[in-house]
Amino acid sequence: MTGGLTGRTIVVTGAAAGLGRAIALRLAADGATVVAADLRSSDSTVEAIVAAGGVARAVTVDVTSASAIESLIEEAAGVTGRLDAVVNNAGRFGGSRILDTTDEEWDHYLDVNLRSTFLMTRAAIRRMVDQEQRDGVRGRIVNMASQLGITGPPAALGYAVAKAGVIQLTRQVAVDYGREGIVVNAIAPGRIITGDHPGEREYLDEGTIDAATEFSLSRTPFSRLGVPEDIAGAAAFLVSDDCRFVSGAVLAVDGGWTAY
Repeated sequence: MTGGLTGRTIVVTGAAAGLGRAIALRLAADGATVVAADLRSSDSTVEAIVAAGGVARAVTVDVTSASAIESLIEEAAGVTGRLDAVVNNAGRFGGSRILDTTDEEWDHYLDVNLRSTFLMTRAAIRRMVDQEQRDGVRGRIVNMASQLGITGPPAALGYAVAKAGVIQLTRQVAVDYGREGIVVNAIAPGRIITGDHPGEREYLDEGTIDAATEFSLSRTPFSRLGVPEDIAGAAAFLVSDDCRFVSGAVLAVDGGWTAY
């Protein structure tokens, strides 16, 4: 425990696994009280945090439901009487080319990746704007974008457009609420190996490289692909007191992919 976030209450969505779990573990290790929210059970994440000496609680929530999100924010703020930060990590990858994209698929990816971020951000800021400032900041929002919201990936229309929307949402809200002391930034991960996608488990366990992983390695100037802890480190900075004059930024954590 570093203690840099001691006394802070932070909501992390999509905290049951992958990037969200890594972020929740890191923020708790830095001293934050973490509200681990997910549509699935986040109990294992909370158990890991508590076992390491941290403080956390699990909340089951559908991030596409405005009423469920309002309840989540109220519950989180009730823990310490303050909501210091929200990390909007929940989302789902996928998509297709436009002629193969159904109305239902389009709506799904925008709902899960963009509408959810809008709803969470709105609910969080509604609570944060009335809080007392700490060093000029009332609250922090970190939105999970993607390098695919910056570049033009093949056959990922719904996801890529949603993540591009997350980037613009981040900038817009940062501009609109900066004078109220709200800091809003986004993280744009590159290829992060979580073990959840086809070929990744074999890559982690056996070193076997499938075509998609080989392509990602060929496009990444770093000698490796990303791991969840890389994203967790970025999130830890963006919710910390060190992040006071950085707002409306999109932090690419991609080993240099978008610079290449």
